[in-house]
Amino acid sequence: MSGATDYQEMAASVPPSLKAITLTHVRYRRGDPLGLFLAWVSLVPVFISLGGFVSHFLFRRELQGLCFAAGLLVSQVLNEIIKHSVAQSRPAYCELLEACDSHGWPSSHSQYVFFFATYLSLLSLRRSRARQVMAALPWPLAFLTMLSRVYLGYHTVAQVRAPEFRIRSD
Repeated sequence: MSGATDYQEMAASVPPSLKAITLTHVRYRRGDPLGLFLAWVSLVPVFISLGGFVSHFLFRRELQGLCFAAGLLVSQVLNEIIKHSVAQSRPAYCELLEACDSHGWPSSHSQYVFFFATYLSLLSLRRSRARQVMAALPWPLAFLTMLSRVYLGYHTVAQVRAPEFRIRSD
């Protein structure tokens, strides 16, 4: 990714002027419209949690929502256990992002959106008439979130691919 290369070059020279999205601490390069867009994409797990869960629980009160929340919780706990067991560092330029205090692999953001995409796809194939469209809908967003974490410099390609395939970190 060229974004990761850009951050490596910046770390070797003068630190860039980084700007954070308020309340989230997701940083992007000032004046970089793609970085701004991907910073917002990186927040998809927050939007799913706040918007999706709150509205679903308030209006539907179904067991399915509880199963989804429980699945996300189990997935996140497993992610944290793996992250602390492996203790793989974030990219070398994490100081620029003030993100060196946590481990990089596996990416929680990637794991979260891939769980969401898988769950929604399986649910859509089971229930919906427009099954293929609904099943395919969350995947571009999942891959974009994965790309955003690398472009913004929070993870390496290997660190975001692991939750995608659940095989290895390359």
